[in-house]
Amino acid sequence: MTRLAVHHQAALARSHAEIAAAITRMQPQEPISVRSVRRILSEPKPSEGEEPSKRRPGRPSCAEPYRHLVATLLEREGDLSTIELLRRLREQGYKGGKTAFYDLVKSLRSPDGVGSEPMVRFEGMPGEYAQFDFGERWIEYVGGQRRRVIFFVGRLKFSRHVHVVIVPDQKAETLVRAVVACLEAWQCVPLVWVFDNPKTVRISPIGKPIVIHSYLSGLAAEVNAAVMLCTPHQPQQKGAVERGVGWFKNGFLAQRRFVDDADLQAQMSSWLEEANGRRPSDATGEVPAERLRRERLALVDRPMPFTAAEFALRVPVTVLPTGCVYVVGTAYSADPKRVGAPAMVLLRAAEVEIVISGQRWVHARKDHCALTQRLPEHRRDMLGAVHGERKRNSFQRQCLWELGQEAQDFLEGLVHGCGARLTGWYRPVAQLFALLEEHGDTELRDALGRCHAAGQHDVAAVVRALRPRQAVQGTIGMNGEVTP
Repeated sequence: MTRLAVHHQAALARSHAEIAAAITRMQPQEPISVRSVRRILSEPKPSEGEEPSKRRPGRPSCAEPYRHLVATLLEREGDLSTIELLRRLREQGYKGGKTAFYDLVKSLRSPDGVGSEPMVRFEGMPGEYAQFDFGERWIEYVGGQRRRVIFFVGRLKFSRHVHVVIVPDQKAETLVRAVVACLEAWQCVPLVWVFDNPKTVRISPIGKPIVIHSYLSGLAAEVNAAVMLCTPHQPQQKGAVERGVGWFKNGFLAQRRFVDDADLQAQMSSWLEEANGRRPSDATGEVPAERLRRERLALVDRPMPFTAAEFALRVPVTVLPTGCVYVVGTAYSADPKRVGAPAMVLLRAAEVEIVISGQRWVHARKDHCALTQRLPEHRRDMLGAVHGERKRNSFQRQCLWELGQEAQDFLEGLVHGCGARLTGWYRPVAQLFALLEEHGDTELRDALGRCHAAGQHDVAAVVRALRPRQAVQGTIGMNGEVTP
């Protein structure tokens, strides 16, 4: 007992430095400083018969004075979460840290492990339970590049069949598409899906009625499945997938070397094939692929109706005054005559479909893009809906600007070449817009890029770039065509 030894040394009228040196000589594995000696001597002397296990060395916990109050709250309202207890104690004047308070609550909920509630284990029926969870680990490729691998694991409780998807993040959309990928791999839809309580699954605070994220609840409703959440801070309730996450992290990622992302995917595919198709599960003693057949038989009337890429998230939006809807950081054009109308966006992995009163428009998906994504028919409709030469020309110029950096560089040279005349760029912009309607986004963007690289910022140069085999002579009309 270091504290008792310090008090005994002090009784011999030794200085703090002498006491520290003496104690350190007696127990070199646990040296003590002069500052610690000074602090221990300022505390009451421990009794000779006090059991070390009943004391905590060092300063007393700042949460200890609140033990009786916390015990009373737990006795009266035993289902209170630790976060709620901390909030109430803050109101009572507790100013300490969370760690000390959590330790106090843990000791009161289950003192020394005595009387702890026993764990109940049970097996799922074929096709009954699927468990899901995220995991991550830093790896180093053969060339020395480090990367944080985020992965999503799905595991069937009955067969122990596991599927792993490498994902870019842990967002809500990523989660539901990874769930669909797992269901697609299993070729069936289990009855109950078990998750933990992240914000991408549960949007209501702990202790409040459970509210499932709309993305996940929408998917579950579409395939007629139930979502079940674990009790907070009890991950053992989905132990099958927890072990699967650790198995993939420590048994695969930590043990192998990878050249690049493609090599990681290839090795993961072979590892999953071996784990599911050839190696018996420690839990069941059977190969998971063989037991998966029984799950599929039990779920023969619950096939997977779509793939992860085809699954559409439903996002309600409103058509903005610009004639666009805003989805995942990008503006997509809609019918400009429907400004202010409610719309439904079907958000797929590679496309955005906008639905308004039965009308549908499909865009290629580009998340967090600063440029508005416009369809050609919406450009024409918008041009017909606005009035005034200035407004029409400004819209035409904006449509050209939205083609990308090549068009922006060309327009900068064109506008500066027109000088200080306010309307100097009106005519060439109208001609370029006519070329856009005729040739499309990609061809015109490439032509503008070539003209800018050559230092040519006029419409005639763009026409030559668009029609390299045609001799360009004469004048250019308002529609962008060459008149001999």
